[in-house]
Formats: sequence, structure tokens, C-alpha cells
Amino acid sequence: MVDPCDLPRLLGQISNSLLRSFFARHGVFQDSPWNELPATCFEPMLRAGCSLPEAKHREIRAALHNVNHLADSRGLRVFAEDIHRFYPSRAAEFAALHGHLDKAMWVYLNLPEVFQRAATFAHTDRRCNACDWVKRTHLPRGRIKIDRHVLDRLRQSLSEYYWPNEMRGRQCAVEYFDRAEDSQCFCAYLDDWPDNRLGFTDNGAMIPGDQRCVLQNVFLFNPSEGSLELLSQDAAAYLSLQQVFCRSMLGVDIGPADPLRPAYGLGMLLNPCFTFVTEPADRIAQVFLRCIRLEPAIPPGPWECLELKFSMRTDLLAAIEIIQDEVALSKLRPAQILVRQASFHVLFVPDTRGSSEQMCFRVTFPNMCNLKSNPDALWDVGQRCLNLWGITCD
Repeated sequence: MVDPCDLPRLLGQISNSLLRSFFARHGVFQDSPWNELPATCFEPMLRAGCSLPEAKHREIRAALHNVNHLADSRGLRVFAEDIHRFYPSRAAEFAALHGHLDKAMWVYLNLPEVFQRAATFAHTDRRCNACDWVKRTHLPRGRIKIDRHVLDRLRQSLSEYYWPNEMRGRQCAVEYFDRAEDSQCFCAYLDDWPDNRLGFTDNGAMIPGDQRCVLQNVFLFNPSEGSLELLSQDAAAYLSLQQVFCRSMLGVDIGPADPLRPAYGLGMLLNPCFTFVTEPADRIAQVFLRCIRLEPAIPPGPWECLELKFSMRTDLLAAIEIIQDEVALSKLRPAQILVRQASFHVLFVPDTRGSSEQMCFRVTFPNMCNLKSNPDALWDVGQRCLNLWGITCD
């Protein structure tokens, strides 16, 4: 992915034949000598583009932005999965292309349905990035059979919850994706409260406009373990949204989560014998504990909250010794301390080019984790780590 502000470099990394088709699609620059145009001579074209009508200029920039944004490992993975599933006869064409941007541009030009699905997927992932998902366990196991009626049922149930209670969400759309670990992902988009915001018209006038933004909720159901993870802009409605999903999609009524059955536990980090066990096949080079937050299990205590941060020069043994020293100073026993949150940094074995992938995530007791902010392939690894370390509760 290229810096979106660096248009000459962006265009220079896309094959001229694909650029010719792209600009022809938008009805501009059709007389340019594409066969002879060097990959570094786009400045005259960009200057000419500045004189295009505002609407056309905005349309082209938006399309190039989406192509650029999807030219990464996550976008290409969605392209490959959808092409193999829906357009297998075109898989060889996609595989033969060199360069991430060429692949993204080819999908934009030839398979617009696949491109739009990937764009929706990427928007959801941007929304999810670095956010905490709330997890609910001990739900019925088994895959939800997906068809139009099932998605309509969830859409209607969400509208019926939001509209009478909050006067928003009358319009609702639900997108479905298969995600890592055989998880089923439901992205619900609802119309939010309208707002008047200043904006420019195509002729340059600045006027207030009535905008209806989108309220997004993401439901991630794992059928093999019977768990639901929820990400919402409406944090106060987590329980209600869990109830809506479980009633409409699983056919069960649920109440508040049982506090004695948390989704995650972090108490093992107070054990001086704790180690980061990993699977050799995951090619993990090293794991670091970057931060831990402690609270008295039964207040009042010597402090309301104690947060300890560690650099990547601090190995796990040294970090646990620091934690033990702080616990000793507090005059509290380990059983009297609650580990509220911990952050982890995972380094992988370098590839043949010497570059090393990494993954960061945090877990918050009793039911929050932002592991899903990482690419799908990495949250497979992260979930295995949580299981091996004993952090995921049965």
C-alpha cells in the first residue's frame, strides 16, 4: 500500500494497461499514449486532472483510494477467497498478476462485486482496529445456516430494538462474512441520528447539509466453542445487543453474563512459574508482557489501581520479578489481587527477506480483548496462545 497522498508513486506502481482501462472506465485521459508512457511521467496528467469537474475528480480519487487501501495482505486474501468461491474460472488470471496494486486494480475493473465486498470488509476492519471486543461464552454450538431470511431476521430485530428506544436504526443493512477459525461475522449498519454539518457543493458553495451517518455493530459468532464477540459504537447497549442476536439467530433468551463464568482470566500472570508456551508451527520467536494492571480484589487496598509497563528489553522472568516485588510491597497476598488487564507483544521468526511480523493485543478481565484488530491469520495464532497460556476460560 502506497501513501494515498503520493499519487505519482501510486500510479507508477500500476501497469499502464490497467491504468488505461481504469481511466477509460471514468471517461478521461483516453487519448494518452499509454503504450509509450514511462511509469514516472504522470505529472502532466495529474495537472490536467486538476481541471476536471469537481464531481469527476472526487470520483476518481475515491476509486484510487479504495484500490490502494485494498492492496495489502488483508485485501488480497479477501479477493483470493471470493474469486476461488464465486469466480474459479478467473483465478488463474488473478494469480498471474504481479504486484499488489495490479491485483487490486484488476479486481476493481473485472469483478466489481468482489471489489465492493472487500471494500466493505476493509471498512469493518478499520472500524474494529485496536478496539475491544466483548465476549460472551456458553452459548449453543453449531453453525448458523445463512440465507436471506436469516439475515432479514437479524436486520429486523435490530431495527425493532433501536427505533422505539432511540429513534434511530429504522434503516438497517446486514452483511455476512466467513472469518478466521470458521467464525461467522455479521456486520450491521444502521442509520444514526441525523446531523447538520457544513459541506461544499460541486460549485464551491459552503452550506449545511442533512447527513445521516451509520451506526455499526459487528457480531462474531464462533460455532465450535459457542461464543459471541461483539463490537459496537453503542457501548451501553452490549447486553441488549447480545440478547437481540441470541434471540434472533440462536433462538435462545439470555440474561446478564454470569460473573463467575468470565471469558478471560489473567491470574496466572502472578504465578512465578508462568511461561509463554507456543506452538512450533506458529513460528513465534518471542513473546513480551508489555503492560499489566492490578487492582485489589476486595477494596480498599494500598492502591486503587497499579499499572506496570515493561520495555521489550524486559523478558518475562524479569517482568514477573517486578510484579512480585510490587505485590510484596502492597502487603497483599496474590489471592487478594485482581489482574484487570494485560498487554502482549508477539514477534515472529523473520522470513527469507529478514523482515519479522509482529502482533500486539490486550486482554481485559472479564470479557474484553482486542485480538481481532489483527489480520485473520494472526488471530488464529493469538487465540491458540490465549488457550495455551490458560487465559481463555472454558
